[in-house]
Amino acid sequence: MAKKQLFGDALTLMEGYSLNAKGKSRKVYLVGRVLKSGNVALVRYACHAGKRKRISTGVVLKPESDYTIKRNNEELLRLQNVECDTLNVDLERKDANFSPTPKNNVLLLDYIEKQRDEALRISGNKHSNFASFNALLEHIKRFDKNIKLGGVDLDWIYNFIHYLKYEALNLNFQKSKDISKNKDIKITQNTQKRLERNLNFILNKAAKSSLIISNPMGKLDRSDKITTKAGTRTYLTKEEVQKLVNVPYNGVRDIKAAFLFSCFTGLRYSDLRCITLADFHKDTIGTYLDISMVKTGERLRVYVPDNALHMIPKRERTNTEAIFDLPKNDAGNVYLRRWIKMAGIDKNITFHCARHTAATLLLSSGLPLAVVSKQLGHLKISTTQIYAKIVDEAQVQAANTMDKIINI
Repeated sequence: MAKKQLFGDALTLMEGYSLNAKGKSRKVYLVGRVLKSGNVALVRYACHAGKRKRISTGVVLKPESDYTIKRNNEELLRLQNVECDTLNVDLERKDANFSPTPKNNVLLLDYIEKQRDEALRISGNKHSNFASFNALLEHIKRFDKNIKLGGVDLDWIYNFIHYLKYEALNLNFQKSKDISKNKDIKITQNTQKRLERNLNFILNKAAKSSLIISNPMGKLDRSDKITTKAGTRTYLTKEEVQKLVNVPYNGVRDIKAAFLFSCFTGLRYSDLRCITLADFHKDTIGTYLDISMVKTGERLRVYVPDNALHMIPKRERTNTEAIFDLPKNDAGNVYLRRWIKMAGIDKNITFHCARHTAATLLLSSGLPLAVVSKQLGHLKISTTQIYAKIVDEAQVQAANTMDKIINI
C-alpha cells in the first residue's frame, strides 16, 4: 500500500487538503490562511441569509516533515470537518424552515478531543488541563469508544462510574508495547473523582452549547457519586534529607541536584525542567527566582536559599539553557528511586515528594502558613493547610512516642 503524500509547505497543505476559498458550495466550510511562520490556520466560514460570517477555529496545520505531523494534521482537520458538517445541516434546515437537528450524534470522544485541544490553546500550551482531558479520553476509549453524546444517559453514567471504581487501570503502567511488562494497577479514589469531575465539566459544556438537552450527571444521587479520600503526603524528614545530601549519586542526569533543589525550594518537577540562569535575579535581600509556573501559568517569585544554589550543576551553559538536565517525569522517578534505595530510605519517594518535604520542613520550623503557601505558589491556602495537618499529626505522634519512652 502506497504511503500518503506529505504536504511539506503551506501551499501544498492548502492544495492537498482543499483549503482554498474557491469552489466552495457548502454553507459552512473551512479555508486555510497562510501564516508568517509557514503554518496554515483554519478559518471557518458560514454563509446564511446573504451574509458571510468568519470564525477563527484556533487550529493550525503544520508543514509535514514526517508522518507523525501528517497524522496530527489529518486528525485536527477531521474534527473541524465534523463541526462544519453539523453546522452545515443546521443552516440548510433553517433555510428550509425546519428546526435545527439535534447535534447529539457527535462522538463523545470527538467532543472531548475538541475541548482538550481548546484548553491547550487557551492556556498558551500549558499541559495541565490538556492532560486531565486526555486521561478522560483514554479511559472512555477503553470503556465505550463508540458512544455518542446523545447516548450518554443516566444508565451510561452509572456504568462508567462502576468502571472507574472497579476496573479502570492506571494508564502510566500500561504504556509498554510488550504487554507482559505492563502492570495492572488500579487508579486511586481521588483519580476516579477527578475523572468524574472532568466528565461532568464536558457534559455541562455540551449542554450549554445545545449539543445535548441536559447533563444527565445532574440526576445522580449524592450517594452514587465518587467521594474524595483524604490525601496522604509522603515526605522526607530533616534527617533523611541530610542523609541524601551525603549519599553520592552515580546515575545519569542531574537527579540528585534537582531533587535536593526542590526539597529546598518546593519547586515542581515541571518547573525544575525549565528554569534557566535568566530566571535568577538578585536584590539587596538575596537571590530570587521569578518564573511562570508550568502547571498553573501563574507567576512565582521566591527567594532561593544558599543550599539550593549550591545544587546548581557547575558547567558551561547559556542564560536560556535549562540548568538541570532531566528526563520526563516517569523516567526521572525511576532514577530517583534507585538513589533513594541506595541511601537506605524505605519510602515510596517520587520527585513530587520533594515539594511535600519542603512544605513540611518549613511549617515544622514555625513559618506562618501564608508564607509557606506563597513559597509553594499555591493559589489557595487550603492546599497548604493539608501540610499543616501532616505536621500536627507528626507532633501528636512524637508526643505519644515520648509517653511510651518514659513511664510515670
